[in-house]
Amino acid sequence: MKELLTRSFFGLLYVLAVFFALQNYHSKFVILGIFLVIGLFEFSKLVQVSFKTLLLPALFIFLTVYLQWHPEHIDEKVIKISYSFTLFTLFTPFIYFIFDKISKASLANFYLGIFYLAVPFSIALSIKYEILLAIFIIIWASDSFAYLAGKNFGKHKLAEKISPKKTIEGLAGGMLGSIIVAFILHRYTDFQVGSLYIFIILALIIVVFGTLGDLLESKFKRQAGVKDSGNVIPGHGGILDRLDSFILAVPFVFIFLNLI
Repeated sequence: MKELLTRSFFGLLYVLAVFFALQNYHSKFVILGIFLVIGLFEFSKLVQVSFKTLLLPALFIFLTVYLQWHPEHIDEKVIKISYSFTLFTLFTPFIYFIFDKISKASLANFYLGIFYLAVPFSIALSIKYEILLAIFIIIWASDSFAYLAGKNFGKHKLAEKISPKKTIEGLAGGMLGSIIVAFILHRYTDFQVGSLYIFIILALIIVVFGTLGDLLESKFKRQAGVKDSGNVIPGHGGILDRLDSFILAVPFVFIFLNLI
């Protein structure tokens, strides 16, 4: 009972923090920046790469996108300087590798961390509040529907070696839940993402790539031999445990929105 109360309390705090922080561009920058830093720290532990090496280039990418999409005019010279520092920090690891200061595995994990975390969180800065909130709501809803469907009807494993509890029936339930939530959001809120047809496709993209993001993070944890990526949220694990679906869904949502 105590564990359930702890999980519920901190889960509610997390949801409220996300809800209120995403409504303003600057607060969105702060909350996503905090998630990015904690996520980088957890990722560095999972794949055994230097957190300090990852942090600077990741923050420069994040800062550059923040300046680029800033609602107020930012001096172009400032943005160019930020781009220059970003490129410098991104290519510096090659120099370290040339002189045997880091291993090939560390070099690969460095760029994996950049593309896995810095890029998605930076992309999220350029996405409107309504879309970001819709992503979170659809992920939370689909997770709940997937859990109920998997628990009651799950027979066929989705990826047994990576996540034994996930089933194809659970995924189907998550998709159904996402369609229902997309319909409700489109019908009863002011979210502007086009027609209901577009919103449903968006929801399905979120579920499919969100599920792959969940499996990807589970793969990292399984290879590292740990249950959770961290313990920053009592009863829920680490930031990566909470945002694994969001991390992989965001880039594909961005691509879809730009294509339409």
